[in-house]
Amino acid sequence: MALASKLFSQASEDLQTSLEAIDDLQSRVVIYDNDKLPYDQGIYKLDQNLLDQCNEVNVSFNNVETAYNNRLASGCKTDLFWRVTQINSSVSPVEYSLVCTKLSGGGYPALTKGGVVGLGSTVAFLESNGGITTYPCNFRQEQIDGRHEASYFGFDPRNYYGLKYYNEPYSDDIGNTLVGGFIGTITQGQSTLTIMNPVGAGLSELLAIGQIIEPQDIDVFTGTAKITGITTGLTDLRDIESLVGIATTQSFVNIITVDKTATRSVRAPLDDGSYGSFEILDDPANFADSGREKYSLDQMADPFLPQTVGIMQTANIGMGVSLALDNSGYPTAAMSWDPNLEGYIVEYDSRGRALAGPVEAPKVGSGRCFWKEGFSTFPRVSPGSSTAATEDATATVEIDDIANMYGNLSSCSSALETAITDAIGVSSTKETALLGDGSARNLKVEGLNALRAERNEHYSLPIWGFRVGIGAQNEIVDRLITLQQHLDDLTIRNVIDS
Repeated sequence: MALASKLFSQASEDLQTSLEAIDDLQSRVVIYDNDKLPYDQGIYKLDQNLLDQCNEVNVSFNNVETAYNNRLASGCKTDLFWRVTQINSSVSPVEYSLVCTKLSGGGYPALTKGGVVGLGSTVAFLESNGGITTYPCNFRQEQIDGRHEASYFGFDPRNYYGLKYYNEPYSDDIGNTLVGGFIGTITQGQSTLTIMNPVGAGLSELLAIGQIIEPQDIDVFTGTAKITGITTGLTDLRDIESLVGIATTQSFVNIITVDKTATRSVRAPLDDGSYGSFEILDDPANFADSGREKYSLDQMADPFLPQTVGIMQTANIGMGVSLALDNSGYPTAAMSWDPNLEGYIVEYDSRGRALAGPVEAPKVGSGRCFWKEGFSTFPRVSPGSSTAATEDATATVEIDDIANMYGNLSSCSSALETAITDAIGVSSTKETALLGDGSARNLKVEGLNALRAERNEHYSLPIWGFRVGIGAQNEIVDRLITLQQHLDDLTIRNVIDS
């Protein structure tokens, strides 16, 4: 047999061996995926049971919130107040500059100009008697002042109950295209999305052109948005409650361009204290659903990174390598990170001082419910006026008139007050019952994590290995097909056989 024919024949044998290996590995994926079904079913039932218990309390919290909002809507309470933005002591009598501000669970912007020392980083709340009380204006300032939740004046917040999951790629079901999650910001009409996470903290290395960006809970894009560009820029991450150790006003972050424009703006945080959450998905077109590429994964794919921390919802029951009960009140936006970088400083300044880091697990939680108590006095457009000021209205008032900038609202009806009292009573009863069941819930979580550990070790990790093996064998097949094509070329055959 001529040498070229012998080489071609050997390549054919190797090709057949790899194709048979692919077929065997694909069968193993199906068998193992089927064998783990009892674990999936047991986990699903326990997840659902715990989630239902949490949601029963959370719904009762929402009912209280609705009762409070109904009182506001009736007009017997208001969520507007006067914020002092400047005190001018250079004139006599002293003048106060005011802006009519609406209560916001997401905090308030710091003042960027004017005012005396201290006003810019606080909310100087003008009381109805003319006194001024200062509160931290946002989460960042709360941390500096050490006054936790002090910016929630006018609210009676409650932390939701939930299940926090820790997910790693190998635990995803076959065909799952999730890459990771992040908090993002975007401006209406724009197509550039800022990832509010420092470059180098575990997510930036996984970004790729063509990946899909899917907003969670918020309608931002019309249709499917795909990444068309990836760059870096500077932004302020100190207001992101999920992050820790951010000491600089400007951190390097990834900024991605997508092929859609935003239909609405997404800030961090939003007015209700939540954050815009986005998921990164691989393009499903890259995942073959038939043939030798089925279930294939790149042989360099990491089974453990990134780790995504999120809160379980009905749509993702069963996911995750482990669970934990949560009542922290931290934002619900899922965040991805690299646990191997824990304790690592991702950014230093020119003097070697830490600016971003050390890296810690994202502070993800079940979120908060804001019961808006509101106020019984309304901001007047001017001293003694019966006309109510509207949001963002401004006024300049002399010190002698400062105590006359609010008017009294009519008393709320007994029906509105009773509705609030009754809703609070129900929520208190349900929360007490949930807390009283704490030992049983902890036991269920321990059982769930034991089930997940067994599923991880004996099924999910082997399935990942089979899928990586399919990817490796497909690379061999592609290489052998290319070799056969060359060996079948007369130019090459004639030289080899000469």
